[in-house]
Order: sequence, then structure tokens, then C-alpha cells
Amino acid sequence: MYFLMYNKFVDINTIRRFIKIGEFFVKDHALIESFKERIDFDDIFFAINNGEIIENYPERNRCLIFATLQTKLYLHIVVDYYSETYIDIVTVYIPNSKKWIKGRIRRR
Repeated sequence: MYFLMYNKFVDINTIRRFIKIGEFFVKDHALIESFKERIDFDDIFFAINNGEIIENYPERNRCLIFATLQTKLYLHIVVDYYSETYIDIVTVYIPNSKKWIKGRIRRR
């Protein structure tokens, strides 16, 4: 899946490349939520490297990444991509089964 970044189409591999070269910031909210949910950085990096973009929000330069961790838990990661030189990991969380079907499809 592709999303728009400064009038360029960028895919999940671009996000992975930013992670690989260390061009990312982890926002405070992501740190707090990862601590509360007991998600470590290995899980976050695994999810980005093995997950997929399931929603994008071009008006906010933001997307939602979904992955199933090795522990079989589902994980969501919200990423901002408003810069062409780095990304922000805004938040991470385990999706609520009352709001998501198998972590991937938003319930209506």
C-alpha cells in the first residue's frame, strides 16, 4: 500500500529505510504507551519491518501500521511522515478487540 508524502508516493519500505538508518524520533506518547502496554523497542522494530500500512491519513501526514508480533499479539504503530528526512513514531498500542477485528479491520 502506498501513501502520499509531499506529492510523492511512498510505501512501507520507505518507513523501514528511515528506521534502518536511524532517521526517526519516538514521541513521548509512544514511550508512555509502550511502557503501559509492555511493548519493547524490539517489538516496535519487528512490527515496522514485518507489518503493513492499514490506514493512511494524508491530511495529517500520518499512517497506521499493523503487525502480528511473534507472541501473536497484534500491534498498531502510528507514524508521522511530514518530513522527507525522518519519521516520527507517534504512538504504539495493542488494538482493542471491541474496536478492531483481528487488529486489522476497524469495526463499524
